[in-house]
Amino acid sequence: QQRNEIMHTLKPTVKHFSPKNLKNISMKVRPSIKILQSQGLGSRKICEEIFWNSEIFRNGVLLNPETDEISMGDHLKIDGKDYEVSHFKYVLLHKPAGYETSHKPSRHKSVYDLLPKHYVSRGLQAAGRLDVDTTGLLLFSDNGQFIHKLISGKVGLRKEIEKIYIIKPDLPVSEKQMTSLLEGVYLEDEPDEVCASQVELLDDGRLLMGITTGKYHQVKRMLAAVGNHVDGLHRVQVGPYALPDELLEGAYLEIDPSLVLGS
Repeated sequence: QQRNEIMHTLKPTVKHFSPKNLKNISMKVRPSIKILQSQGLGSRKICEEIFWNSEIFRNGVLLNPETDEISMGDHLKIDGKDYEVSHFKYVLLHKPAGYETSHKPSRHKSVYDLLPKHYVSRGLQAAGRLDVDTTGLLLFSDNGQFIHKLISGKVGLRKEIEKIYIIKPDLPVSEKQMTSLLEGVYLEDEPDEVCASQVELLDDGRLLMGITTGKYHQVKRMLAAVGNHVDGLHRVQVGPYALPDELLEGAYLEIDPSLVLGS
């Protein structure tokens, strides 16, 4: 099924070699074919067919498969579709409601359905989860170090990863509730108090709240602990990454990992 999907997307338009020549040439795997495979474009056999039989522009120049090689950092246009060749991918998605943060969702669609298939095939994983009814910023990568730093909550020795949410509360938020959230509340099955890193009551009655820990359903449980309830939850920032106002729900963009990993 994967083969059919890839080949449907990358429909050959230029044939450089006959099937006989393709079989003989592909006995020795070219570095370019390994690179194409690392980008999630399919099995070795599929990537061989792409390399030898597709129209590939490498950095704007038509690739000659007899003499040219593909390298990391190249921009490719394969049968009209653009690909950036990289060791890792780093993606920011504007998650809509109604999507599960899972490769195998139980009742709803998967957030991975919103990403290109070759991103998912190369092993892209979400850095944490958002509930099915929660919207907003969700980060992905196939770099385990990047994901670990985001989930563990620290960059380097001191700088914490703060996650900022906009909360639509069930009831008006009181000053007392805001103070309690900042000073700390006890959650069931948690031995220590959990506190917000910041709280701000917005003009429309919604609450902006930041947290630097990642407990299960933490924001919802914290609001419940002060006698309120979350009617709507939207994440706008994770560490140095803020959700762009112009990024539509379901859309994604690639981000700079050096903000977390360093240069």
